[in-house]
Amino acid sequence: MRSTTASRRSKCNVRRGSLRKPSNGPKRHRRRSPVFLFLFCLVLAAVARPGHAQETGGIGGVVVSTWNGSPLPNVTITVRGTTLAVQTDASGRYELKEVPVGTHVLRFSKPGFTAVVVTDARVVPGQTTTVNGNLQPEITELAEYEITAELFTEQTQEILKERQESGALKDAIGSELIKRYDISDAGQAVARVPGVSVVGGKYVVVRGLSDRYTRTLLNGVEVPSADPYKLSPQLDLFPSAMIDRISVTKTFTPDQPGGTGGGTIDIATKSFPEKPFLNFSIGTSYNPNSNLKDNFLADPSSSMHMLAFPSGPDPLQSKLFGLTDAPDPPGPASSGETRARAALRRAQADEVQGLLQKLGTANFAGAERDSPLNSSFSASAGETKSLFGHNLGVFGGLNYRREFRAVDGATVNRYSPLGTPTRLGMEQRGNIDTDYGANVNLGYEPWKDQHVGFNFLMAHSTDEEARHASFGFVEGRDDSLEQWQLHFTDRAIFNYQMHGDHQLPAVLNSTFNWVVAVAHTTQDEPDHRFMNYFLSDTGQPTFGDGATPFPQYPSRYFREITEDGLNYRVDWTLPLDFVMKEESKIKVGYLGSSNDRDFKEQYFSYNLSGGFDPNRPNSYLNDPAYLQYVATYLGNTAGGVGRTNFDFSRYVSDTFAHPYTASLDINAVYLMADVGVWPWLRLIFGARVEGTKLNLDAGRDGSSHINQTDLLPAASVVTSLRTNLDLRLSYGETVSRPSYREIAPVQSYLPDLGITALGNPDLQMIAIKSYDARIEWFPGPGDVLSAGLFYKTITDPIELISRTLDDQQVTWINRSTEPADLMGVEFEARKSMEFLSPHFQGLTLGGNVTLIKSSTKLSDTELFNKRSVDPSTDDTRPLYDQSPYIINLDLAYDHPTSGTSFTIGANLTGERLVLAKTQGPDIYEHTPINLYAGISQRLWKHWTLRFNVRNILDLDYRQTYGSDFNDNIFQNYKRGRTFAFALSGAF
Repeated sequence: MRSTTASRRSKCNVRRGSLRKPSNGPKRHRRRSPVFLFLFCLVLAAVARPGHAQETGGIGGVVVSTWNGSPLPNVTITVRGTTLAVQTDASGRYELKEVPVGTHVLRFSKPGFTAVVVTDARVVPGQTTTVNGNLQPEITELAEYEITAELFTEQTQEILKERQESGALKDAIGSELIKRYDISDAGQAVARVPGVSVVGGKYVVVRGLSDRYTRTLLNGVEVPSADPYKLSPQLDLFPSAMIDRISVTKTFTPDQPGGTGGGTIDIATKSFPEKPFLNFSIGTSYNPNSNLKDNFLADPSSSMHMLAFPSGPDPLQSKLFGLTDAPDPPGPASSGETRARAALRRAQADEVQGLLQKLGTANFAGAERDSPLNSSFSASAGETKSLFGHNLGVFGGLNYRREFRAVDGATVNRYSPLGTPTRLGMEQRGNIDTDYGANVNLGYEPWKDQHVGFNFLMAHSTDEEARHASFGFVEGRDDSLEQWQLHFTDRAIFNYQMHGDHQLPAVLNSTFNWVVAVAHTTQDEPDHRFMNYFLSDTGQPTFGDGATPFPQYPSRYFREITEDGLNYRVDWTLPLDFVMKEESKIKVGYLGSSNDRDFKEQYFSYNLSGGFDPNRPNSYLNDPAYLQYVATYLGNTAGGVGRTNFDFSRYVSDTFAHPYTASLDINAVYLMADVGVWPWLRLIFGARVEGTKLNLDAGRDGSSHINQTDLLPAASVVTSLRTNLDLRLSYGETVSRPSYREIAPVQSYLPDLGITALGNPDLQMIAIKSYDARIEWFPGPGDVLSAGLFYKTITDPIELISRTLDDQQVTWINRSTEPADLMGVEFEARKSMEFLSPHFQGLTLGGNVTLIKSSTKLSDTELFNKRSVDPSTDDTRPLYDQSPYIINLDLAYDHPTSGTSFTIGANLTGERLVLAKTQGPDIYEHTPINLYAGISQRLWKHWTLRFNVRNILDLDYRQTYGSDFNDNIFQNYKRGRTFAFALSGAF
C-alpha cells in the first residue's frame, strides 16, 4: 500500500528490560478493534468482506536510527518461535511474508546498535501489519530492551526525516502538534511555521511576501481561489480535523509549481488507516467579550443557536445581474396628458415597482441579540479491509465549528495627511463564523506495489457580520455620522482527486505517479447592505450629503463567483543505482492546469422619498408597502384622458454591474536530477518550462490577455558536514501572475475597504530570483537546530496604489522603478530536555525566529506627493504585508505514563504595511502577542479531556498612521480571552 503517516499498530503488552527504557513517545494503552461505524454516510464505494480467511499474513515497515533519523540497512528482523527472518534494504525497509496468524515477538538487531524486542505484534489474515521503529547506537553498553509494537511505531519521526531528505528547504507541522495547540484550521497551523505569518486568519505571508507569491496545494495539486482579489484560497476553509500534515516549501525545485516566490503550501489530508479506528471530539469555548452576552450585534435574521447551518439572505435573481441602468420613476401627470404618455408613465411606474418587488424588503442594521457559547464537533473513522484478496482502505471524517466573535467600543479614527483628525468615532462589530465539511479517502492495491486512490473534500465556511460605527466628531460639521453594515459571505470548496502510485520493477525499478483533480469553488455575497447618514442634534437624518462616505444612500451589493479547475500531473522517477554508487535519481513530469472563473456583481442604491426613523434604522425598507407605488387619480383631461400620479416611498436610483469571465491555462514540463556525488555531497538541479495563457473578457469594458512561456531553472547543494548536520544552498527562478480582478479592465466597488478599484489590463507577470542557505543539525529524534539566510529580487512587483489624493480610487501597477529586494534570517530550535535529567523525559522546548527586511522604491510621482506633506519621507518603503520579525515559542510536556500533557506557546509578529497612502503616513497593523496555554489529560482507556486558554494577555490589536505603535490610531480594539474545553474519544 502507499506509505502514509499513520501506521497500523498492533495491540501489545509492555515488558521492559532492567536497564533503560526508550524515551521517545508516551506509553499507549491497548486499543480494541472498533465496529465499522460512521462511514456509511460518507463512503462512496461498498466494502466487501472476503469469503475465506487466509491462514497467513505479513509484517513490514521501516527502521531508522535514533541518532539522526536516517534509514538503517542490514537490520535483521526475526520472529521468535519460527525460522522466519529478513534484513532491511538500503532504504531501511523490510517485509516478512507468510507469517502465521496470531501474536508474535520480533527481534531487531544490527551490529553497533542496541537490539530491540517488540512484543505482541499481531498478524491479521491476508493483511500486512506495519511495525516501524528506531535502533539506538551503542554509545554506551546497553542491554537489549523490550517495547510494544505500538510504541515502536510512535517513535518514528517522519516529518523531520522527510525534511532532512528533501531536496528543498521544507518545514512542516503535523496533526500531533495541530491537536496539541487546539488548532482549528490550516491558517492557524501554518502560522507556527518559521517565517510564516497569516493575514486575517486566511491568507499566508511567507518570508514577507504576500499571498500572491504563495501557491496552495491539496495533496500535491493546486486548489483555485474564489476570492476576487486573491490568487490562493483562504486557508481557514481547510479544517484541522481533516489535516494529516502541512508542508511549507520555501525554495523552488522544478517539480513544484513555477508561480511562486515565497513558498508552496501542501496540505495533506488524512489517508486511509491500516488499523480500524473511530475517533470523535466535542467541544465548547467561552470568550467574555463575545459569548453569553445580551448585546451581541447581529443581523435580525441570523440564527443565534450554538448549532445551526446559516442560510443567509436570498440570492439575487439571475436576470437582475448585469443591470446597468435603474428605471426612473415617472414624472407628474400634466394637464395635457395624452393616452400614449399616460400609458408610458404607468409602464414606467410598473417597471420601478417591479424592480423593488424583485429585490424585496431588507434590514440594513444589526440588532442586539443573545449570544450562546461556541461549539465544535469532529469525527473520523476508518478501516482497511480485504477486497478480492487485496487491501482496500477507507477513511471518512466530518467536522463542524461555530464561533461568535464580538468587538465593542473599537476606536475608529481618520486623519488628514497633516495628522489632524477628520473623523473620530467608535464601532461595534459582531461576527458569526460557521464552518463544516467532510472528507472521504479510498485506497486500493490491485497488485503488489500498485496503489490507486480517491479523495473527496468538501469545506464550507460562512461569515455573518454586523457593524455599526458612530463618529461623534466630523471635521467641519456639528452633526454626527452613523454607518451601518450587514454582510454575509459564503465560501465553499468541492475537490475530487484520483491518484495512483506505481512501482515498476521491470522498468529499472522506477516509480510512476499520477493525479487528476477536479475542483469547484464558490464565494457568494448575497445582499451586502450599507446605510450611511448624518444625524443632527435633533435626531434628523440626512442621506446624500456630499461629505458622507460612499455609499451616500442606502445600498445593496450582490456578488457571485464561481471557479472550476482541472489539474492533471504525471511524474516518473528513475533511480540511478545502476550507474551511480550513491543514491541518485532523475525525475521528469508534466502538469496541465485549466481554470475558469465566472464573476458577477450587482449594486443597487435607494433614494429616500418618505420618512425614516433613525431610532429604528431597519424601518427604512422592512415594510412591504415600500415596494409598491401609491396611485393618485387626479381626474380626466378635457380630452377624457385619465391623469394619475405614481408616488414611491422608496425606489432604486442607481445601479451598476461589471461582470467578466476569465480562464487560465498552465502547461509545464520539467526535468530534474538528484545526484549523490559522494556520501557527503548531494546535488539537485534541473529546469521547468511553464507556459501561461490568461484570457479575460469583460464585455463592453474590454478584455485582457497574457501569453508567456518561462524557463525556470533551479539548483541546490546539500552537504552533510557530519551524519546529522547538513548545509543547504539553493537558487531558483520563479514567476508570479496577476489575479483575474487585477487585470480586469473594469471599475468596481470594494465593500470591505469602502473604495473603488480599477483593474489594469496592461499588467505583466512578475519575475523572482531567490537565494537561500541553511544549516541544519538533527541531534536526536524529534530534535532540530537550524539557521538560514535568504535573499530575493522581485522584478515588476504588482502593488495597489491610489489614483486620487483622497485614496478613494485605487488601481494596480507593475512597480518598474527598480527591482524590489527582500532579505532575512531564520532560526529554529526544538530539543527534548531529557538530556539534562531523566526527570525531564517528555519535556520539549521549541521556537523559531525570522528577521526580515524588504524595500521597494517609490515612483517620482509618489515621492512628490508624499514629500509635499512630509519633506523627510524616505524614497523606499517595505513591501505590503511584510513584517520585520516573526517569533514562535513553545514549551510542551507529555508525561510518559499518566497521559498528562501541557503546552505553553506564544506568537509575535511585527508591524506590517496594510494600506499605502498617497499623502501622509501609510497604515500599519500591529498584531498583539498571542500567548496560549493548554492542558490535556487522558481519562480511563479511550477518553481525553482538554482545556486551553487563548490570547491570555489580551493586548490591543491596533492599526496606525505610521509604523510606530503610538502613532495616530486608524483602528484599535481588544479581542478578549477564549477558554475552551473539549472531550475526545478514540476507539
